[in-house]
Amino acid sequence: MRSQIRKAAGLTIMICLIFLTIHLSGKRRERQMRVMQPTLLPGPLGNQEGPRKSCVPQNSVYFLKIPKCASTTSFQIFVAYGVKHGLNFALPHLPPEYHGSPDGRYDMVVYHTLFDKERAQQMVKESAKYVAAIREPASRFESMWYFAEYEKKFGMTLSAFAKAQQYASTPQRKLNTIASFFGVKDPSDRATESEMHSKAKGLNETFDLVMIAERFDESLVLLKHLMCWDTQDIVYVKAKIRSASYRPKSSEAIMDRLRELNRQDVILYKFFSEVFEEKVKAFGEERMRREVEDLRQANARLLEDCGAELSGSSKTVKTWRVTSNSSICKMISLSGSNIIKQLIRRQKIWVSSNFTYDLLTWTFI
Repeated sequence: MRSQIRKAAGLTIMICLIFLTIHLSGKRRERQMRVMQPTLLPGPLGNQEGPRKSCVPQNSVYFLKIPKCASTTSFQIFVAYGVKHGLNFALPHLPPEYHGSPDGRYDMVVYHTLFDKERAQQMVKESAKYVAAIREPASRFESMWYFAEYEKKFGMTLSAFAKAQQYASTPQRKLNTIASFFGVKDPSDRATESEMHSKAKGLNETFDLVMIAERFDESLVLLKHLMCWDTQDIVYVKAKIRSASYRPKSSEAIMDRLRELNRQDVILYKFFSEVFEEKVKAFGEERMRREVEDLRQANARLLEDCGAELSGSSKTVKTWRVTSNSSICKMISLSGSNIIKQLIRRQKIWVSSNFTYDLLTWTFI
């Protein structure tokens, strides 16, 4: 009898061990499958119901910073990301001995430059994304007129400028700035619409995204997916908000005349606006509305977290005051030129250390 009991007990233990082994083996296979799977995020331009694709964050960008096209706000977004992730920047006004990086290329080129494809490819990583931002040309020119105080420089009002029949060389150079920064401006202004359209198509083959200032939040959502970033990577506060005294309302006749004077810019703007609209449709309009709302809520949280408020002015624009000491909040309170100065200081520290200084430890002061 006892022998039978021992046999039964042994059999029970053996069965339990078999089940336990099968269970543990299954758990191991499950963990292995989880490790092997890539991180899955929505594809850059797919609809929400479509297949999900693996996504790798992009850490290199060439941003064509065109004046008065939401360019400083965009610049701050790229700088904030670059500083947070310890990336390096190509910078202006830097002594020759402080130029360079370990491989001779930069992660980010995000300041004012005139686009030259060959030169750009020599400066940024091969994996870099090419991004630009443009604005309705008459609105851009009007904003630049008051921001740069052209009335004092040219000795005439904007209305008088619009009505003039001919211009001196300096005012003439201020026209068609978008085309100029893209490197496709015809100085004689004789380029036909067909020729400008052909130039635009060439640019579209190089630039992964041309953002539209009038649709800035939508532009940033597309940027987020192009770069495989998070919403927190594209949060912003508006930079260079014009003071009320520098925001006069121009008549529609003046604005129409400014479009005539900047006709090369108008052709480029229309072309890239159509491209942009197609990107939004491909992305999904309802999905876009949801992501724009998410961004705006994140922007509101940034303002609150930084204790940010418009508290003064510098020349023609308002300035931000912040109460937080975080790096991004400190950056918000700085002008574009002071941001560049601090990034130059950062670059000097890095190069002087023979590239051993940990850029992740650096913050704005």
